[in-house]
Amino acid sequence: MHAGISREIITPARGIPLCGYFNPRPNTGVTDDLFIRTVLFENNGVTSGLVVFDLCFLSTTLIKKIKTGIKASGLEFGDNLIFSATHTHTGPYIDDFFGTKADAVYLEFLKDKAVLAVKQAYANLAPAELLSGSVKDNPLAFNRRFWMKNGKVLTNPGKLNPNIVKPEGPVDTEIGVIALKQDGRISAIITNIVNHTDSDGGDFVSADWPGRMEKAIQNSLGYDVPVLMLLGCSGNINHFDVSTKRDQVSYAEACRLGNGYAEIVLKVLKKLKKLPVQKLTASSREVTIPFRIITEAEVRDAKAVLAKAGNASSGGKMTSEGLATGDGPVAVFFANQLIEFKKKCSGKSRKFSLVSIKFGRDLAISSLPGEIFTEIGLEIKKRSPFKKTCLVTLGMGECGYVPLAECFERGGYEILPVVGGGPKEDTAELLIKETLKNLK
Repeated sequence: MHAGISREIITPARGIPLCGYFNPRPNTGVTDDLFIRTVLFENNGVTSGLVVFDLCFLSTTLIKKIKTGIKASGLEFGDNLIFSATHTHTGPYIDDFFGTKADAVYLEFLKDKAVLAVKQAYANLAPAELLSGSVKDNPLAFNRRFWMKNGKVLTNPGKLNPNIVKPEGPVDTEIGVIALKQDGRISAIITNIVNHTDSDGGDFVSADWPGRMEKAIQNSLGYDVPVLMLLGCSGNINHFDVSTKRDQVSYAEACRLGNGYAEIVLKVLKKLKKLPVQKLTASSREVTIPFRIITEAEVRDAKAVLAKAGNASSGGKMTSEGLATGDGPVAVFFANQLIEFKKKCSGKSRKFSLVSIKFGRDLAISSLPGEIFTEIGLEIKKRSPFKKTCLVTLGMGECGYVPLAECFERGGYEILPVVGGGPKEDTAELLIKETLKNLK
C-alpha cells in the first residue's frame, strides 16, 4: 500500500457570505482557516482516496469541474475519489442557496485548490501502513428530534421544554479511526463521527469543531498531522443537550466539542490494529434521486399561510424556537419555499454517484449524498458485508435531508421541502439498497 497526503487552505476573502442558515451572513473575519484535506491510496495499480472540504456542502457541478481539472492534469482516477464536506455552518456558499448567490471568483479558486490538492497528494505517494479501529463512545451527540406531548415530533424543541416526551430515535455512537503510518510515525488520521457541525453560529469563518479537533490532536502528538473528519449519518443528530440550560452556540462550544472528540480519538489511536490490505478496490454507482411531488392542495395551504401572515412576519428573525414550531417568519419562509419548490423541483430528479473504497473485506468507506438520518447509517452498517463500514454523508453532492419514510407524517423541519433539497419520501430505502449493492 502507498499513500499520499496534502492539505490546502481555502479560507474565503472577508465579506463573502457564510452558508448554513436561512439569512446571508457576510463574514467579518477568520477565527480559524478552512482546508481541503486529501488522502490518496494506491495498491496493485488502483488509486483511490478522499478529498474532504471544510464547507457546508458540495454541489455536483463543482465536483464535476474538479474531476475535469484532475483529468486535464493527467490523472485518470477522479471517479475513484470521494469528495465530501464537513458541513461547517461558518464556511462560504458553493452554490446559489436560499436566495444567496455563490461568489464566482471563490468557486474558481476552490476548484483550482482542489485540483492542486489531489496533484500534491499524488506526488507524495509513498509506502504506508494502515491501522484501524473504532469505539462506541459519542457522549457529545444527541438525537435532535423529540416526541412531544401533543403526539407530534419537533426538531430542536428548546432546552428544558416540559412538553418533551422522549427522543424520536437513537444515535450511532460509533467513532471510527484510520491512521496512516509512514516513516515511523502517523502521517494522517481519518475519523468517522456522527454529529452535526453547527456549534459556532457566528459571522467569523471557522471549520467548527472538526478544525478544533485537528488542532487538539496535533498539539497532543506534537506535529501538524492532517486529520480528516468524515461526517457520519447525522441529519437528525446534533450536540444540543436539552436536559441542561447551558449555552451551546459559540466558538467556545466548538472548542469544547473539538477537544472532547480529540480526547476520544487519541485513546483509540493507542489501540489501533494493522489493516491487512490484500487488495484495494473502488466502485461507483449512479443513483437517481427524485424530488418530492407537491400537490396543488399543499400549494393552496402555503398561500393561505402567506395571506394570513401578510407583511407582519416576512422580515422577522429566523429563531431556533420559530424553526421548531414553524411560527412567524419561519412559517412564511417555508411557505415560500414550498411554492418555489413546486415550480422548480417537484416531479423532477437528480443523479448522484455513490462511491465505495474497499480495503480487502475488512474495511469499506462509502459515500451518501445528503444529510442522512442516523437510523439509515445503522441499517447499512448492520447489513454491510465488511467487518467495518465508514459512511460519508454530504459525499458527492447534496440532495437535502433524508429522513425515514415514517418521519414525513410526524413533523420536524427536516421533512419540509426547500429548493435544492426535498428528496422523495422513499429515498432512505433507495440509498440503503443501492449502497449495499455498491458494497458487494
